[in-house]
Amino acid sequence: MLYTRLTDCGECADIQSLMDDIDCKLADLAVNMYNNITLMLDQPINSEAIISLLNYRRILLHKYVNPVYLSNYTINMIAAKVKLLIFKQ
Repeated sequence: MLYTRLTDCGECADIQSLMDDIDCKLADLAVNMYNNITLMLDQPINSEAIISLLNYRRILLHKYVNPVYLSNYTINMIAAKVKLLIFKQ
């Protein structure tokens, strides 16, 4: 099976920029959810993306404090998943 992977990302090695990107996407999804509820737009809510982004943010926060945390997974591996979730919509 083919897996999409992000390889040419210079700023992906920086944990803080990844967390900022996640925060921006979560804010965007929250605004869309708020507008969906208040304006009764009846659009589907992508709850899987919200939960995944929150989990990746938690993992990045732990890796920022303790670089040995999940040493089998590199920042680039996590960044590839995060960027796919951010650009998916």
